[in-house]
Amino acid sequence: MVSVICKGRLDFLSGEQRAELSRHFQKPSKTAMPHQLAVILGLEYFEALAVIAVLEAEGLCENQLLIYHNCDPDVPAGAIPYGQGFPNLPWVCPFCDKSVEDYNELSFDIMAKSMHSIEFL
Repeated sequence: MVSVICKGRLDFLSGEQRAELSRHFQKPSKTAMPHQLAVILGLEYFEALAVIAVLEAEGLCENQLLIYHNCDPDVPAGAIPYGQGFPNLPWVCPFCDKSVEDYNELSFDIMAKSMHSIEFL
């Protein structure tokens, strides 16, 4: 199990929230999205995003940018490694086969996938 020291970076997390994060990331390959962590932990979205950013910075998670298209806005139509930028346009939606020429037709979210068991201290 790999430990993440929260002091100085994630000071807003309470002991209970750190314990809940440790339970969530108890096993490798666990996924989390900022809005999910915000609900589970009672955090603001930006705080949950900070948790995910620290995990990636520590090399403990691989983050992906999820791509959603207007044809089915609740299901990701694609994903690319986070930090690679936005998808090149035109982008073809695998659901409706439409060629997307404008980012306004897309929305995005982040998903982290842990590579280790993680304990938050």
